[in-house]
Amino acid sequence: MKVVNPVLVFLLSMIFAVSGHAKIYKWVDEDGKIHFSDREDHRVEQEVVSVKPGASKWSRFDIKIKAVDVELSEEENQQIVDGVNNVYEFFDRVMSFDMYRTVPVNILMFKDKAEYRNYLVRRNRGLAVASYGLYIPSEHQIVVYVQENRSRTFETIKHEVSHAVVDTIVPYAPLWLNEGLAEQMEMLERDESGLYFERHQENSWVVAQAREQGRLTGISQFLKLSSYKWRHSELSGHGSLRAQSGQFLSFLLSKPTRRNFVVRLMHNFNRGDRTLAYYLVDDNYIGGVSMLDLDWRRWLHEQGNDIIRF
Repeated sequence: MKVVNPVLVFLLSMIFAVSGHAKIYKWVDEDGKIHFSDREDHRVEQEVVSVKPGASKWSRFDIKIKAVDVELSEEENQQIVDGVNNVYEFFDRVMSFDMYRTVPVNILMFKDKAEYRNYLVRRNRGLAVASYGLYIPSEHQIVVYVQENRSRTFETIKHEVSHAVVDTIVPYAPLWLNEGLAEQMEMLERDESGLYFERHQENSWVVAQAREQGRLTGISQFLKLSSYKWRHSELSGHGSLRAQSGQFLSFLLSKPTRRNFVVRLMHNFNRGDRTLAYYLVDDNYIGGVSMLDLDWRRWLHEQGNDIIRF
């Protein structure tokens, strides 16, 4: 009789806690190795794994917002607070991190780009003047300016909140993962059914164009990028790399088993592991790099769903 390791049972409970109503299939191959998948395969004898998720103990933070020469309506103020808390809840409930070990961010908003740039220059952060927003770790502060389209400003705040969370609890996360999560957080919303992501239309378009023109970075090369090389490519004008990071995270978060891969990576890096993500795939993604690459290319072709729910 094959004995199931109790550690494996615990990991499955944590991994599948975010799987909602999706079915997870289990089977044992000829060598006695256990496999899990979110796809039904009639060629093997499978059983459905039933894991009851634990209740989330998440409760909201009070968020401080300071608007300099900016008038915020009560509705806009609430939208910012809700957006920030949604990001914190995502990392708490979906990524399985204890968010009460972090310090809630405070938001500083300027009326225009000129005031925003002046503030950054005074803080010796002149290299960031071309940005829409910035997270300042020393003050746990997010600084933004009000864009013409105010909804983009609120998306920028959620983007920077994600950076604040990752920089605090997963400082060794590679930049593709850090930026990819931040890009996705721009699209994070909540309704009566819970948290969900909408499609990031801009990133979808950029990645589709790069794919058509043969400029999309191969998945093996992408996962081997160190944070230094990622940043260098970004500064060198590789404009599709940030969009690809966002779309890659959309792909990974769209299915429970792929979501597990992100959770495992994040917790590996949380423990101080600095191994390039490529070398962690075989141990953390069913089927290894080749299957990840195949799933990614299939998802790009199908473009996934417009909504990802948790």
